[in-house]
Amino acid sequence: MTEPYQPEQPQSPYQPGGPVSPPQQYQPHPAGPQDPGSAQPGHLPAPPAGSSTRKPLLLAAVAFVALLMFAATGVTVYEAFIKEDSGLAACRALAGGKDPDGTVNRSGDMKLTEAEYRQTRKLFEDSRYEDIRKHGTALMDIAWQISQLPKGQELGAFAFLASAETATTGLESACADQGVDVNLKNR
Repeated sequence: MTEPYQPEQPQSPYQPGGPVSPPQQYQPHPAGPQDPGSAQPGHLPAPPAGSSTRKPLLLAAVAFVALLMFAATGVTVYEAFIKEDSGLAACRALAGGKDPDGTVNRSGDMKLTEAEYRQTRKLFEDSRYEDIRKHGTALMDIAWQISQLPKGQELGAFAFLASAETATTGLESACADQGVDVNLKNR
């Protein structure tokens, strides 16, 4: 009986009647192992998706967040501990007999320009101390209203007397709470 599936005979590297050459041996490529599916010899295979391409991006993101946190901490420390509070600086200027912005006190001139009013009010408004902010802005608002009274109607300032007294006493107390003694009643 004949077998339907005959085992194949191994082929000899030397074919009868053909040129005689030794069998091919494996020679490693100088650039490293090659991807058998790669069409171009010498190219390394592509890295697995997601693992090595995400590392630099993740490191950059972590470095950026760390830099932001460092900058925010620096600004907070500067604002809270290094930079002098604008309202407290105004208290010190008033205690030294100067205007709140630190300029030499004008002699007898009670008229405020709009720029002076806004600049001085902002000093108190930007204070981190709530009581200095509250009483300083109130006092500046009253001073602005009094300075805007028309000529000949200066007696209208008496209408602001009670609120001016409250704001003055409150600002003196707020400055004293921060260690600066101000006497605004003798000005």
